[in-house]
Amino acid sequence: MQVLLVFLTSLSFVVIALPQIIAIAVKKKLFDIPLESRRVHKQLVPQFGGIALFLAFLFTYTLFIPAATLSQANIIIAASLIVFLTGLKDDILAIAPLAKFIPQVFSALLLILAGGFRIDNLHGVLGIYELPAIAGLLLTLVFVVGIVNAFNLIDGIDGLAGTIGSICMFMFALLFHQAEAPMWSLMALSLAAALLGFLYYNITPAKIFMGDCGSLFLGLMAAVFSIQYLNIGAAGPLAAGAAEPLASGAANGGWRIAMVAAVLMVPVFDTLRVFALRLRKGSSPFTADDNHLHHRLLAMGLNHIRATSILSGCTILFITLSWSMRAMNVNLVLLTLVLTALIGNEILAFIALRSRRINAHDAHEAASSSGACEDPEVHSSPQFLQNASEI
Repeated sequence: MQVLLVFLTSLSFVVIALPQIIAIAVKKKLFDIPLESRRVHKQLVPQFGGIALFLAFLFTYTLFIPAATLSQANIIIAASLIVFLTGLKDDILAIAPLAKFIPQVFSALLLILAGGFRIDNLHGVLGIYELPAIAGLLLTLVFVVGIVNAFNLIDGIDGLAGTIGSICMFMFALLFHQAEAPMWSLMALSLAAALLGFLYYNITPAKIFMGDCGSLFLGLMAAVFSIQYLNIGAAGPLAAGAAEPLASGAANGGWRIAMVAAVLMVPVFDTLRVFALRLRKGSSPFTADDNHLHHRLLAMGLNHIRATSILSGCTILFITLSWSMRAMNVNLVLLTLVLTALIGNEILAFIALRSRRINAHDAHEAASSSGACEDPEVHSSPQFLQNASEI
């Protein structure tokens, strides 16, 4: 009954709140204005869906989850409030990347130092087990800030961040339930339900976007749930809300790392891939461009729904692979996930390159039939093919 009440309350809050937010944004002319050429949306759409997500999460948590059962609850709320307000300011005023980065670091440090959230054991990944205190702090800081930005970066087309986010949150709810941490499971479920309500208004044609206030908050909560799940059963404050003994499989620290990697694989892989492309070109990794996986899928002629379905399906595939390999060595599981991502990326690159060649050939044929003068070498030049293959 409590699970059902949490789910329905969070879902209903978002479904009721979003029309009001949309109406206010339209009345006050608060839109996401697509001034940049890389934007895939050309119409005016409000981008404050994250307000409903954040408030639904707070409302449901306050109503159904006793604060005494989660000792870090106030710290989580304080940290999430920082990134939420940072994102909200960016949605309204479009602040510089550094102005967004500093609050993210502060929020991560708040979680680490005040909340006790820390990755201090890699459970055999690359042969590494317990980490020195400073190494654990730095790794956790990079992890939290990285995941926050990864979810922010995949929020580029209708339904993508919401769908992948809901899959992640439902999976965390299941994993916490398996690990006998009911309050954490309810917290993840409340955010999953809120995302489902948001998707009703965000699926093409989108009536509202999540905005940075929503994607930054979603990324922070994904990082919090990941660290908490990695530390379930450990001694200390992070054991709060979890009963002993853990369910079979959940006590395997290496497998928990593999499951977290699977849940977060799509946003993390896309972020690392884009950063690598930008650095290879000599530009800042924080420079916005249209090299994300969802941009490439759109360039292949897919619509928002199909592109979102493919990337969401990849997330389910990674989770299924990790789940089916839970009895194997963590390094083998992680290697399988990475190789699968790389192979999928190469297949996508091949299809994209072939698609661009066909489009270039059709454009040349059309130009030739109309008598227009066009150099056929332009579309078959090595530079063009290199650009087309950058995926």
